Amino acid sequence: VEMPGVNKDNLNIQAKENTIRIAGQKSVDYPENVSLHRRERLSGNFDRTLVVPMQIDPDRIRAEYNDGLLALYIPRAEKDKPRTIEIR
Repeated sequence: VEMPGVNKDNLNIQAKENTIRIAGQKSVDYPENVSLHRRERLSGNFDRTLVVPMQIDPDRIRAEYNDGLLALYIPRAEKDKPRTIEIR
């Protein structure tokens, strides 16, 4: 997920069943006594919920955040993995 200008301390990631929720706040700080003619970057709160097409294991999800890029490593739940059936 691309998130330029977002501080990782302002991110909140939650996982349950097959959904992942990413919420946070992006703030743009300007020096005092500055007037703006145009601002191209948005600021404020955001909240996004992603639905994945499989059951996930929320205890093993790993998140890394570096230079405005959030990477989530989402393992599939063991009970959702295909199982080989032995023929007798």
